[in-house]
Amino acid sequence: MTFKKLRITGPGAAPYQLGEPMLVHDANVLLGTLDPVPVSSDGTEIHIEHFEPTRVVREEQRHLGRLVFLEICAFISENFHQVQAISFAFTREVSVLGGGVQQAAARVETMDRIGAVNLQIRPKADALPGQFVVSGLWVYSESSMAALRVVLEEQRALYRARPIAIGVADRPGVRAALRRLISRRRDG
Repeated sequence: MTFKKLRITGPGAAPYQLGEPMLVHDANVLLGTLDPVPVSSDGTEIHIEHFEPTRVVREEQRHLGRLVFLEICAFISENFHQVQAISFAFTREVSVLGGGVQQAAARVETMDRIGAVNLQIRPKADALPGQFVVSGLWVYSESSMAALRVVLEEQRALYRARPIAIGVADRPGVRAALRRLISRRRDG
């Protein structure tokens, strides 16, 4: 099966409802959880900030946060038409992007490409010097949606070459755990 896109659900693999924690999957592999996902009182804006990647993602030698954010934007705009804007604040350190300045620059470049506005870079509170928060707003429009689709497809193509779901199954520890589980079911 060829990778098409990440899957987004609510808790317990239920369909996602605005305001719930958001779980991001590649096939059956949980990549991380976004909790909370605040929604404005009029329901037209959500805020993305507290993404907690799973160990599988933290141990990955490539940056998947960009793909996750872009998939969330596409998912929200396609399924929740009342949401017209997604504000964001990227605070998590991602060593594969380089130092703090390189991380901030990479994030700003991507957000600019998808049409985000009010982009800001500020020092991260309670962190070592050189760590930054990148924040801004992605507003739904025909042009921002077209830009999102271009960048999202680029990220999907990069990921398609080696999806995490395949890599997890190939790890020796996972294979051994699956064999133990299968043998227990046969014996039971």
